[in-house]
Amino acid sequence: MFQFAEFTIQGYVGKVTITGNVMRLNIGATKSWKDRETGQRNEKTKWNTVTVFENNPGFSWLKDNLKKGDLVHVRGEMENTSYDRAGETVYDVSLIADTVAVIPTGKHAGGE
Repeated sequence: MFQFAEFTIQGYVGKVTITGNVMRLNIGATKSWKDRETGQRNEKTKWNTVTVFENNPGFSWLKDNLKKGDLVHVRGEMENTSYDRAGETVYDVSLIADTVAVIPTGKHAGGE
């Protein structure tokens, strides 16, 4: 039986950090809804950090072209990690990208 833990995020890039052969993307996905009682429109943005390794297809293109504000669709694997900080074990879930697709929005057309 095939088993896996995966994620899908579609949102806007808030920050790109490149350290050697590893890229970290902060991606914000905004959910909006209308309050049933007040009729007021609400929004909440959830931020996730996704790691992209150099062996990922398209890494060099992303490294040269991806920028804050780009809309992306990312799929990948989740991995539980733990490390020691000041004598305490800290648990974390790493999001490791398998695919990163930039979705054209027309925002950067014409060299903007």
